[in-house]
Amino acid sequence: MTFVGKILVIVILAFALFFLALSTVVMTASTNWREEYAKVTQNRDQLQQQLNTAKGDLEAQKASLTGEINARDAQIAQLEAQASQLQTAIDQLESENTSLRTQVEEAQRTTQTQVQLAEAATKEAAQLREQFQAAQKVANDYAAQQSQLNEKIFQLERLLSTATRNNEDLRNALADYQNYLESRGLPSDRNRIRQAAQGVVVSPDIEGKVLRVASDFIEISIGSDDGVVAGQEYFVFRRGGSPQYIGKIKVTLTEADKAVARVTEPYLGRKVMEGDDVAGKIQPNS
Repeated sequence: MTFVGKILVIVILAFALFFLALSTVVMTASTNWREEYAKVTQNRDQLQQQLNTAKGDLEAQKASLTGEINARDAQIAQLEAQASQLQTAIDQLESENTSLRTQVEEAQRTTQTQVQLAEAATKEAAQLREQFQAAQKVANDYAAQQSQLNEKIFQLERLLSTATRNNEDLRNALADYQNYLESRGLPSDRNRIRQAAQGVVVSPDIEGKVLRVASDFIEISIGSDDGVVAGQEYFVFRRGGSPQYIGKIKVTLTEADKAVARVTEPYLGRKVMEGDDVAGKIQPNS
């Protein structure tokens, strides 16, 4: 056998010993791992059982706690409802208390007012009593005066009857006097009679025309035959589509059928013109 062969034999022998040792170790380790696996499996089963037991206990405790929480929530809700009812009752009591306080204050004010009214009524009653006594005294005086007044009224009625008869007689006499004056061609109007008595020249109720105009003097178509005398005043009008009042004139000179007058009161600066109307009184349609 060669050297190389010997070396190979030694190497093969070494490998054989190595594999023998390795197989021995593997066999030993395999036995130990089975035992450990069995132990681990047993421990796992125990732990799983404990875990299941713990889960059951946890679920039971959770259910118990949930029930307690629900019960407490219900109690809290009930307490809150009671608190709300109590607050409502408190608010109502406060409102009633405020209302009662207001009523008491109003009653106090009403009582004070009634007391003041009673005092005022007492004073007024005293005043009315005094006024009644005074009125009764006045009534007695009035009754005493009434008889005197009745007697005076009777006398005045007799005087009134007499005055009424006298007034009627005077009216009849005045009518007869006016008729007499008119029959004589004299003015019968009371104002004209009063003016004549005072020396005022009264213009007769006649009408004429303006014949000629010379500055402030004009000639009119009525004269002494118509009753015109110096000093009388007449009114001048202008008839037509738009009648106008021209002014007032005063007679200065008269003739039988005409007269001369002077413009004394021109109206709004209007000028007298030939053909204007002359009258002794204001014309309603002018």
